[in-house]
Amino acid sequence: MTDDVIHLGPNQDLRVVSSTPERLVLEARWRQGDPPPAHFHPSQQEHFEVLEGELMVVIGDDPPRHLHAGDALEIPQGTVHRMWNALPSEARAAWEIMPAQRTEELFRTVAAGVRPEDAGRMLEEFSAEIRLAS
Repeated sequence: MTDDVIHLGPNQDLRVVSSTPERLVLEARWRQGDPPPAHFHPSQQEHFEVLEGELMVVIGDDPPRHLHAGDALEIPQGTVHRMWNALPSEARAAWEIMPAQRTEELFRTVAAGVRPEDAGRMLEEFSAEIRLAS
C-alpha cells in the first residue's frame, strides 16, 4: 500500500491503495468540475463504487445519470464513458482497473504536467490504456 496522492488537475485526486499487474486499486476524490473528454480503455475494465457524494456518468450515447453513495458501476473494456462531479460537495469512490497495465504510470505522467503540444505523444504512448472517443 502506498500513501502518496496523485493530483490529476484541480478537480481529482487519487490515492493508490494497491498496484499489481492484474489490478490497480485507487481511492478517488472529485471536486466540482467540468466533464472530462469521452474516452475508452481498449483492454481494461473498470469498477467504481461511490463511497460518498454524487458523481455524474455518461456511458456511450446514454443520457447522463447520477451515481450516489452505495452505487456501483462496471465499465467493460472498449466502452466509451466519462465521469465527473457536478456538485459543490466532494465525491469519493473506490476505483479498480483490471488489468492495471501502465495506468498508474499514465496517471503520474498526467499529474507531472503534460504540455498541450505533448498531449498527442502522451496519448500515443499510453494508447493501450486510454483512447479518446473522438
